Amino acid sequence: MDRTLFSPAMIETYRACPKAYEMAFIKPRGEADKLKLSTVTKRLLLRAFTDVNRGRTKTVAEAQRFIGQQWSALKIEADAPENVHSQSIRAFRFAYRALNAYVSKPYRPAGSEVVGANIKLRARIAHSRAYIEDVFDLLLWHPQDQTLEIVDYQLSNIKPFDPAWPSPSTLIKHFLAERMQARYPFKKIRLTYAQILASGVNYQSIELDEAVFRLHWPMLKDTIEEMKSAAALPAQPSDLCRRCEFSSACPAAKQHELLTCEDRRNVVYRSA
Repeated sequence: MDRTLFSPAMIETYRACPKAYEMAFIKPRGEADKLKLSTVTKRLLLRAFTDVNRGRTKTVAEAQRFIGQQWSALKIEADAPENVHSQSIRAFRFAYRALNAYVSKPYRPAGSEVVGANIKLRARIAHSRAYIEDVFDLLLWHPQDQTLEIVDYQLSNIKPFDPAWPSPSTLIKHFLAERMQARYPFKKIRLTYAQILASGVNYQSIELDEAVFRLHWPMLKDTIEEMKSAAALPAQPSDLCRRCEFSSACPAAKQHELLTCEDRRNVVYRSA
């Protein structure tokens, strides 16, 4: 199997553990696989925030109607364990409060214009038969200082980041943003991480550096070239991580000791 389309999640999973990448994105998944409640909640909130950013949902009453209708469409089995129902109730309360808080104060920096919400961008990598794509939750244009701002919403805590060592997701967003320069002649690209909380949204922004992007982009291209034919190769002991040690599908991993860097940029294995 030779894949030609890649997303940030695929690349980050492959870098963390090739076996996990194979299980998540290459092997077919059965209908029995269920999404986590946190994943369902995030997807629901992203749809709701998109409606707010596009101006479709403007008031708290409209937000409450949206969350009530959409949540009722989610099916919770009648014979599900009691803890599943209690978790579902807590997730609903969180989504309800978070959306009410956001519709009351949407993210609109002074002088900015909303030019995109929940838009999927795809581009071909030069000199390679491979494509990458990503979804921009919110795209803002600042005409005064000619800045293009990408807003990425998430439920998890905003991880500490080093601008000198951008993640694959950051590099891909930079690459795709450059494809829009003809339409928005920006001089700077700003990436804003937005952590969704019940009381509102926590924002942290960084400006993407062109020199840093040019330094790390070739390494990301090398990773993608490895991934293009990764499914055709048998898993080697050096390809396995600590998560695989407890999986019956990866008995060879128990023969190796894992050493991992703090920043998870490199994974090094040695024989036990």
